[in-house]
Amino acid sequence: MLHLYHLNKSRSFRIVWLLEELKLAYGIDYQLHQIERDARTALAPEHLTQIHPMGKAPILVDDSLPAGENSLAESAVIIEYLLKTYDTDAKFYPTVDAQSPKTAGKAWRDYTFWLHFAEGSLMPPLVMGLILDKVAAKSPWFARPIANKLNSSIHQLILDKNLANALQMVESALANQDWLAGQFSGADIQMYFAVKGAKVRGVLPATHQHTLAWLARCESQQAYKNAEKLAGTAL
Repeated sequence: MLHLYHLNKSRSFRIVWLLEELKLAYGIDYQLHQIERDARTALAPEHLTQIHPMGKAPILVDDSLPAGENSLAESAVIIEYLLKTYDTDAKFYPTVDAQSPKTAGKAWRDYTFWLHFAEGSLMPPLVMGLILDKVAAKSPWFARPIANKLNSSIHQLILDKNLANALQMVESALANQDWLAGQFSGADIQMYFAVKGAKVRGVLPATHQHTLAWLARCESQQAYKNAEKLAGTAL
């Protein structure tokens, strides 16, 4: 049995979605453990450290693995594990063609790139910007002008340009194809949360029509809809 520990309105929504895709494709079942945020900190509750030392969702437990080795964390790792272990027909990831790895392998390279781009390049400026905005908003009134100025400077010097470049890469990648790796894959599931976060925060330009259409395609997937019914919205 697979067990997923999912924190409401968090990155772990992606794994619920992927498990629903695997369920529709292969009939693979799992048990969903919905975790509520700590009322004081709004973070994952302390008791999750008993399941994995990081204590952060998502956490996947696969009972088929040996005790002490059956708890996995980090979204990209969990996606890779689930697909390589349970996606036996490679429905959700491209494979490398041994006969022509340099050409047929492009889809695999794109898939791997976007799988790691989500947390490596797109999420950091989004999260840092969110934290800075909250700090500035919650600063004492007498310190707020300084906090706002510092926040604005960091956005202008570092965050805004990096975020704009990252989102433009997504838009360019989707200009001539429906999915980031050519076919719907785990990379689209991984990237969805970050791009949706950019849209919710109002930093995804309305001119990025290819990206907006991709978001709509993601949300039209039956497994996505099933995930929302089970676990609530991603954000």
